[in-house]
Amino acid sequence: MRFPDSPTLRVLPLRAKATASRFKIVFVTHGEGRGRTVATDQAFMDRLQQSDPELVGQTRIHRTGSGPFDFRDVGLVVFWLGDPLRQKYPKCYAEAVQIEATASLYGIPVLNSPFGLSNTTKAGQARIWNETGMPSAYAAVADSADALPAVASQVGFPCIIRSDDVHCQRDVVIARNEADARRAAAKCIFPAAVITLVDVQGAWRAKGDETSLFSQYHHKARAFVFGGEVKASHLFFSTDRIVGLSTSVFAREDTPRRNFTRRFGLGASLVSRMIDADLAHFEAPVAHADQLVKAVAALGLDFAAVDYSILPDGRPVIWEANPYFYLPSGEQSVFSAERQAVRRVEETFDWMAAQIKAEYTRALSAGDKSFPEPETALLSVAG
Repeated sequence: MRFPDSPTLRVLPLRAKATASRFKIVFVTHGEGRGRTVATDQAFMDRLQQSDPELVGQTRIHRTGSGPFDFRDVGLVVFWLGDPLRQKYPKCYAEAVQIEATASLYGIPVLNSPFGLSNTTKAGQARIWNETGMPSAYAAVADSADALPAVASQVGFPCIIRSDDVHCQRDVVIARNEADARRAAAKCIFPAAVITLVDVQGAWRAKGDETSLFSQYHHKARAFVFGGEVKASHLFFSTDRIVGLSTSVFAREDTPRRNFTRRFGLGASLVSRMIDADLAHFEAPVAHADQLVKAVAALGLDFAAVDYSILPDGRPVIWEANPYFYLPSGEQSVFSAERQAVRRVEETFDWMAAQIKAEYTRALSAGDKSFPEPETALLSVAG
């Protein structure tokens, strides 16, 4: 068994797994002060408490840095940790490697391995997808301000320049020439990813349908991938080429003042069309879902939120996979009532719970879960 990029190892005593009749799903999360938290955590558990309290009783949480991991009643380990894990949270990565290695000795399956969680830098994802033939933009990494203009020229203009290891849309720059790249270099957080800007809106405009939302606006779709299953999430439109919640028309129009103006102005019809498109995206099967499944698997992940754009023929241009995604309760969503956000979030959480439960059931039926008590663990983290 080979564990790439693993931390320094030594032998330490371990609380061993004993024969047990009840096995649990253990979620490994960041301990206090060891990583960021997302609203998804509590929103998911609140929904699970309503929809499947029996499953809640079969789960427990292990927080990194809280002490030895107790394997005695574990049937499945789910790593719910920020990413890219090794690059941003090395202590949590080291502990997660130890947990996964020991779990493998006991035959306990894990979801979202710490190695997969370390494949999610922007340039790293793009490299893996380009090598495996996934429909995604080319990207390269610049390690310093001095290197950035040359890397941008090599990628080609226009290009997107952003932090290589941050998922949010903060401090994203579009460079149209080398002068833009030099200006971006003075403000960038390094390492920086330089990504080919694929003109998806231009492809829609070339079809000649000027009334299409995809021709009039830039867009970003999201879908959740879990194993071989895919569920649509949302479809946002924006006048900004970098489309996220903060830049979408929904976010701008959902402020109290803009909301009032929109309801009594010409924007009402436009936003209504966008809401209809967003609802239709959520309800419909995801086109080319197999491509999203392959993209997540290529990273060594079991589940992730995938952001992509849709070409006129339905094919995706995959931008990123985010295994530590932000999904708040429906009440906190923009245009919550109009977009039926409460129902949609609850359905999504129920779908995720069903996927986890299926993995858990497969794990328990895979074989005997009674293991002899070892004297030591073979792998542990020095320091």
